[in-house]
Amino acid sequence: MKARTTLLLILGILLLLSGSIFTLQGLGILGPTDGFMYNSQTWVFQGSVAAVIGAVLVVLALVLAMTAREKSGQAPQIKP
Repeated sequence: MKARTTLLLILGILLLLSGSIFTLQGLGILGPTDGFMYNSQTWVFQGSVAAVIGAVLVVLALVLAMTAREKSGQAPQIKP
C-alpha cells in the first residue's frame, strides 16, 4: 500500500471510531453522566457525520489499494 492509501485508511478508521464514540455518548449509552456530551443531540449528529465520513474514507482507501494492486498485476487470478 502506498503512503497515501495508508494515511486515508488510518484517518478513516480514527474518524469512524471517534464518531461512533461521540454518537454513543450523545445518545447517553456511553460515558459519564455528568459529561457535556452525554444525552446531547448535537453530539449525536456530529458523531454520526464523523462516522460516515470515516467509513467513506476507509472504503476509498480499500478501493484505491485494490485498483493499485490490479494495475501492478498482483491481483489474484481465478482459474475455472
